[in-house]
Amino acid sequence: MRQKWYTNTSMNRRMTMRAALVTMNVKAGQCAENVQYMKQQIKRAKEDGADLIVFPQNAVSGYLLGDVWLDEDFCRYADSFNDELIRESEDIAIVWGNIRYRNRRRFNAAFFAYQKKTHMRVKQNELLPYMQDALYFEENPINSAIEYKEDMVFALNFGDEIQLADMNINLDARPYDMQKAYHPHGNVIYVNACGMQNMDHSVMLMEGGSCVLRNGKCLYQAPYFQEDYALVDLASQKEDKEKPRSLLAALTMGIQQFDAQVFAGKLPWIVGMSGGLDSSVTAALLVYALGKQRVYGYNLATRHNRDITKSNARQEAQALGIAYREGAIEALVEATETTLLQEYGYDVKQYPILVKENLQARARGYLLNSFAGMLGGVVVNNANKVEVALGYCTLYGDSIGALSLIGDLTKVQLFALSKELNDVFAKEVVPHALLPDVRGDAITWEMPPSAELKEDQLDPMKWFYHDYLVEHLGKDMSVSQYLKRYEDKTLDEEVWRWICYYGLDDPKAFIKDLEWFLTTKERNAFKGLQLPPAICVHHDNFTNRKLSQMHKDQSLLAAFKQKYGG
Repeated sequence: MRQKWYTNTSMNRRMTMRAALVTMNVKAGQCAENVQYMKQQIKRAKEDGADLIVFPQNAVSGYLLGDVWLDEDFCRYADSFNDELIRESEDIAIVWGNIRYRNRRRFNAAFFAYQKKTHMRVKQNELLPYMQDALYFEENPINSAIEYKEDMVFALNFGDEIQLADMNINLDARPYDMQKAYHPHGNVIYVNACGMQNMDHSVMLMEGGSCVLRNGKCLYQAPYFQEDYALVDLASQKEDKEKPRSLLAALTMGIQQFDAQVFAGKLPWIVGMSGGLDSSVTAALLVYALGKQRVYGYNLATRHNRDITKSNARQEAQALGIAYREGAIEALVEATETTLLQEYGYDVKQYPILVKENLQARARGYLLNSFAGMLGGVVVNNANKVEVALGYCTLYGDSIGALSLIGDLTKVQLFALSKELNDVFAKEVVPHALLPDVRGDAITWEMPPSAELKEDQLDPMKWFYHDYLVEHLGKDMSVSQYLKRYEDKTLDEEVWRWICYYGLDDPKAFIKDLEWFLTTKERNAFKGLQLPPAICVHHDNFTNRKLSQMHKDQSLLAAFKQKYGG
């Protein structure tokens, strides 16, 4: 149980302090650069007459460092900067987060320093989808009241902790979650990091949004997804307005920060433009975030590509103003078939059509990587979340890339994002023909999604319905719960309308489709281990899940089939 302390000080006493809040773009692992920035802000706060200045959790080192935390030399190095910051606290209180490393023990700590004296609070370990604190840090119950000027009592916290004090100071390194906005509560100075921090395949977007709340009023709200410095009078009676928190702003920051931190903001980005929705959104996002000069589009047509999709790609490239080339891949595919036959004795025509489809997808991947090599750039991945979940991709073909921009977004979420992109560009950069017309319980497509690797091909996904399954099944709803709610007809109206639309209110059709969905997902789990890192817009996403490639027991589905004569 967490230790708490209490004070008899009045929660409503007028505070005459001024606090500087620094929503900081913390560069993971770049301790010297981060501390240099912190010193600049401390100097600024002193000049502004601030009584205290507050930085985010792990402001010195970054938070999502993975097994770097097991490197003793790095931990010792990061800890050494605490003394530098303490020396800056002669005439201003400084609050920051960093590691405390002593006797090979690592503590994730918050520090309060004033007149070179310090208080420290150790973060309690959490099991977060994107970070397992207990793998790296130890706990310690140390927690004391901080009395500072005019008998003000502060509590030092992490995240959403609240204690009984005149004012809570809460440090955070909270990533963005598009479906779960975080709203602090209580009397609190809340300071969150912004920017990008990545670990394994997860590119997490620190959302910022620092704020000051007192007596039920928001005295200050920082913008999301950008650095910010603000001097806040804790005695103010003025209320600030809530700032917008948009998906497009989050993705834009993520692309810019990944590009700057990983590739020094210089490399060309190569995008395969098929004329479909996913590549159209990806190309538009790249241009919006990085500018048209650094984006190169290529249309790599097969004999099955329709004129309308090639026209889509061409028109979008023109609307975005990017360098663009188009051509056919048939000669490369035929050369591969000839090599397989003449050199190895395999006649592609004697094998299932999927073999030919994958040859085409890999030819595209080969060419895109070749273009990247010649331009000195990197390829962007175009896969959406439903494709990632089901493994609907070809390894070393459309699964390649340095970064997936939309890998944590379902197709349905891309529809809304497409409209926002067209709005911000003030023209049609994502073709309207790619978006469905949803009226009542029906969907009309001018151009249904297709990989166009064979004649009259359509994607096998049931859009809107399978998007729902990807978002909820195995996350906040188990298979058994889903089956029961289906039988009881207690599923959300959101999904039931699509169950009826696709004829899945017939239990036989329903279980057949669910079997296909689960089997496809399990059979292709190995692909997910080889996909590029993805920008994450949910705390719980595929990139930070620990995947198992075992085949799960399907007895629940078998019992359902037997019950309904499947």
